Amino acid sequence: MKWEQQKTEFDAMIEELRTLLWDKGLEYAGPEDCLGNLKRASEIGVTPEQKLWIFLDKHLSSIKSYIREGKTFSNETIDGRICDAINYLFLLRCLIRDKEQAEAEKLRVEHGVYS
Repeated sequence: MKWEQQKTEFDAMIEELRTLLWDKGLEYAGPEDCLGNLKRASEIGVTPEQKLWIFLDKHLSSIKSYIREGKTFSNETIDGRICDAINYLFLLRCLIRDKEQAEAEKLRVEHGVYS
C-alpha cells in the first residue's frame, strides 16, 4: 500500500470509528454519561474496566479467528470487529481519564481547594 492510500484509509476509518462510537454509544450508554453502560457494571459485581474487557475480548477473539481461518463466521464484517475493538480501547482511555479526574476532584475537596 502506498502512503497516500494509507492516509485515505486512515481518514475513512476515523470517520467510521466516530460514527460507530457516537451512534452505538448513545444507544448503549444513554444521553447523560457516555461511559454509563460500562459504569453500570457494578450492578453485576464487576468494574467498568472488567466489563469493557469482556466486550473487547469478544471482538479480539473474532479478529484472531479471522487471522487464523481467513474468514468470518458471522454476519459482522472484520472491518466492523476491528472498529469496535479500537473504540473499546478508546473507551478504556476515557474510563482512565474519568477516574483520574474523579480522584483529582476528591483531593481538591479533601484539601478545600475549589476551582
